[in-house]
Amino acid sequence: MFAKRLLSSIVLWAILLSVLFYLPILASALFCCLLSTIALWEFYDMLERGGMRCAKAWGIGGGICLSAGAWWFSVRHLGVANTFEVLLLVCLVIGLFLRQLTDRENTATIQTISNTVLGVIYVPWLFNFIPKIQYLYAGHAGDGPGWLLVFYLVAVTKFCDSGAYATGRLFGRHKMMPHISPNKTWEGLLGGLVVAMIASVTAFKYLEPRISAVGFGYADALALGLLLGLMSVLGDLSESLLKRQTSVKDSGEMLPGIGGALDLIDSLLFTAPVLYAYLILFKTS
Repeated sequence: MFAKRLLSSIVLWAILLSVLFYLPILASALFCCLLSTIALWEFYDMLERGGMRCAKAWGIGGGICLSAGAWWFSVRHLGVANTFEVLLLVCLVIGLFLRQLTDRENTATIQTISNTVLGVIYVPWLFNFIPKIQYLYAGHAGDGPGWLLVFYLVAVTKFCDSGAYATGRLFGRHKMMPHISPNKTWEGLLGGLVVAMIASVTAFKYLEPRISAVGFGYADALALGLLLGLMSVLGDLSESLLKRQTSVKDSGEMLPGIGGALDLIDSLLFTAPVLYAYLILFKTS
């Protein structure tokens, strides 16, 4: 199981990074928007299988617009991207209230609106921090530090996931949160954090000559290794919480050994915003 999961993860993230580094910007945007949309669809499908109300069509439409707009404005003017997202979320909330006013059959107004907006915020909005990192330093495909920082983000996050899984399987004895995820252990958490810090320092050493303009150092690599490792585990646990609530084992079945698109990116949804915030607070003038 571990070998199958690890192989699937390596292949899929190799494909994603290849798309980001070697294909035109439009292809990168389309690929990421498609991945985000599939994950959002899986989120709403989980809710429906759990008997919870949501406006799936509205959420999917809003998610696509949010993803496409974030890429469009991140490439051209990063500051506008944040404003665009806020305005779109406001429009989505107002639109959902108008929808409920005319829908006499759906009386679960609070649940429908809350679940729909949660999906858009949880999946595409958080995933949109990837293009923001890419274009934070005005880098373009293959020649800017932003793209290398995305590589760094994926490497640390996924090594933490694999390290936590392997350590937990080999040495796990003490359950961390059995009411949410019975297989997660404190030993796995510790192993994941150690692997994340090693991956962070190793990736920094490899990328150092090309990201020197960012002002990144070993202290940053150690701090981010720990911070991203913690957020990676939290992201994984958060999706487990959703799956437990809806009585779903995996978000989908399209990825052997992993599950669905949401299972693939769940930890990145938490680590990408944290890396972006760290760069904004400490590595921009």
